[in-house]
Amino acid sequence: MRKGMVFILAGVLVLSSLVLVGCGSPEQTLISRYIQAVNMNDKDTLTKITPNPVAVNLTKWKIVEKTQPVEKKVSLADLKKKVLEAKKKMNELQQNAALAKLDFDDFAKKYEKWPRGLKRRNKKKYEELKSKYEDLKAQFLAAKDDYNKVLEKFNFEKKLQALSVGDIPELEKMSGKAYEEEIVIEGTDKNGKTRKFKFYLVRYELTKPGATQPIRGRWVVRKIEEILPNEGTKAEEKAETPEEEAKEKMEKSEGKEAPTAEAKEKTEEPEEEPAETQENEKK
Repeated sequence: MRKGMVFILAGVLVLSSLVLVGCGSPEQTLISRYIQAVNMNDKDTLTKITPNPVAVNLTKWKIVEKTQPVEKKVSLADLKKKVLEAKKKMNELQQNAALAKLDFDDFAKKYEKWPRGLKRRNKKKYEELKSKYEDLKAQFLAAKDDYNKVLEKFNFEKKLQALSVGDIPELEKMSGKAYEEEIVIEGTDKNGKTRKFKFYLVRYELTKPGATQPIRGRWVVRKIEEILPNEGTKAEEKAETPEEEAKEKMEKSEGKEAPTAEAKEKTEEPEEEPAETQENEKK
């Protein structure tokens, strides 16, 4: 009898949660599904909602802020074009840097064997070849960084669109609209601590090439950020700690001027040059 009552109560609780989820807006339903999946460690459901899951372990929660959906045009084809352009530029600079390195290395081998007088007469050429290689290498590394960023953006956008409208073969050729919305929720975790999270939601309406009617996608989560309590402004973040304030007062009483922010910046060690050489790039 007791076991029967337990099963009945469990069924009522599950049914109640489903009813509550179904009563909300599509966005609220999505967040409810997400939090339930986190609490149940349901990784399969999480991967169908967002490319980058974040642990939002809340027992109770409510929506406290909500923005109106913002519409914007999207096209994976345009992003892919930027990826190919960035890759072409990177490859060209890599080749130019490799040729410049060969010229410099060949000249440097001869230069090192020459007597002082001959070295002095050819020092300018040595420095020019070295500077040319270093400049092209820096351009290549910057182009490589740009390529990696645009490629990452393309892959992330493709994942989001696939989650929203489905993994369609023609997805990279489709274009349309994206509707973005931000929702802030507040709730309590299992320890009774109040926490806030901001959900960045997106929904796509994409049209296949040659088609007239768009495919209406569902809401998915672009990213999630936790809003920490007592987050101050930038000016407040730069406020001195009690130890720094006491130290400053002591230095002033001794007739010393406290170091300014500019002086502190000057004392910081400069960034190291990239250790990755062109030869490593070839490898």
